[in-house]
Amino acid sequence: MQHASAELDTGLQIAAANEPPLTGALAGLKILGIEDFDYYRSAIAAGEQVGWSYYFPFLLTQHRPGRSALLIDIDEGSICLYIWRVREGKPRLDIHSAPAPMNTSVLRRCLERASDFNGDRSTRVMRIDAKDSDAVATLPELRVWPRKKQYIFLPENYVDLAGKKYYTVRRNVSRVERLPDVEVRPFIPDDKKACRDLLYAWKKIHRDTHGTAGGVGISRRGLDMLGQLPDDTLRGQVILVDGKLSAFAFAGEIRPGLGCSFERKCDTSLRGMSYFQLRSLLLSLQEYPRVNDGSDTGRTGLRQLKDSFRPIEMHVEFRARYRNA
Repeated sequence: MQHASAELDTGLQIAAANEPPLTGALAGLKILGIEDFDYYRSAIAAGEQVGWSYYFPFLLTQHRPGRSALLIDIDEGSICLYIWRVREGKPRLDIHSAPAPMNTSVLRRCLERASDFNGDRSTRVMRIDAKDSDAVATLPELRVWPRKKQYIFLPENYVDLAGKKYYTVRRNVSRVERLPDVEVRPFIPDDKKACRDLLYAWKKIHRDTHGTAGGVGISRRGLDMLGQLPDDTLRGQVILVDGKLSAFAFAGEIRPGLGCSFERKCDTSLRGMSYFQLRSLLLSLQEYPRVNDGSDTGRTGLRQLKDSFRPIEMHVEFRARYRNA
């Protein structure tokens, strides 16, 4: 594959001086860009991938000047994704997600490339779909273990919220519906500043409460991409309360039949808003029989929220590394 321009159409730029030099073990790779979207989408569909991390806009958010880049290759028709990162001043290469469609011969070549780059056998396969984990485990040099569970929702279940099992969701949605002048509508470019202001306030609260920024970098880069990818791949939704933007979310398609709830942020001082927001987003994705909402990131409150929506499935994501690393 030829090395494309370092300036991505997404508006995310990696200065030439900060790009990983695509020589040696990296020869033949390229930095993932929008120009790769059509082939990527067909490969993910052929592989029937389910994992949240296969969502194309998420991959583009991994580009951070001088710190990380998402690299792509095609081998025997399978998409190979690598994550190049600088850690403690030293670059290293891992396999971002297992090849799709899965091919163990291709995976072995990916491992060899990354090991050549790192100069040791510390390479990890960061994300593996549950359906591919048994195939990966046939490689005797690898140890495979479950990493995270991701919530799979059926959007049509949240139209009327009838029944005892949706009581918590229904109660919290009602709290927001009683607020003055609640409006749910698609994101428009004029919303960007208000979304950034909300994101800044959310970051401060999250850092004070949990000690981390809560992935606001992904939110910020996702905002930059809105309008630059097809609407079925990335679209936004905002919620206004009494004319004030109080929540925003991004979503789109992982592959035909499978949607992705990509990112959500809201004014946490409004009781019930996180429930109202997730329900509103899922209702906007009813063209997909299933929607992957990602993991609970180990946060109790987020786990309680997602559990209350009664997922139809928990998708397990695996990780692998060399046994003698």
